[in-house]
Amino acid sequence: MNVNELLEEDSFDPKKLFDEENYSTLIINRTGFSKQENDTADLIETLLTEKITRQESEEIFKSLKEANAQIMLVSAIKAADNHEEKAKLIAASWESGLDFTNNFLFFAELVGNDDFQIAMEALTVVENIESQIDETILTKALEMAQPAQSKNADLVNELIQNIKQRIH
Repeated sequence: MNVNELLEEDSFDPKKLFDEENYSTLIINRTGFSKQENDTADLIETLLTEKITRQESEEIFKSLKEANAQIMLVSAIKAADNHEEKAKLIAASWESGLDFTNNFLFFAELVGNDDFQIAMEALTVVENIESQIDETILTKALEMAQPAQSKNADLVNELIQNIKQRIH
């Protein structure tokens, strides 16, 4: 296909590329990625497609766990502007069974989000962290959560209770 064919009126509509209902708008910066990292980024982007089966999702979660994709998932969550995509990526974080102990504060902060789905999925990630959390991190999380003004006050209260149970 040459440039003229691309510019023909019916052949290419650039507006379609920004149709959030049909295309993922998440772009993962892949500079310096290895083949495995590119494969992991592809898996994360695949999670955001509408036409993915539960079985395919389960396979992706398994592969993400095998790849220890915590850092890449957190980066993708931070990069996602679309609330639905962000919620899907947060859900993938706990559904993959990965350990997000090192990201406790990040997910605790997301519980204060006004979008219910984001807040609920983030709380689920926090609740699924079984490892010991450093008390200074728990104190920071508590100081952040207690004054939080969120539409999802019940979820924030659950977070506060979770943090208090972890403090010894």
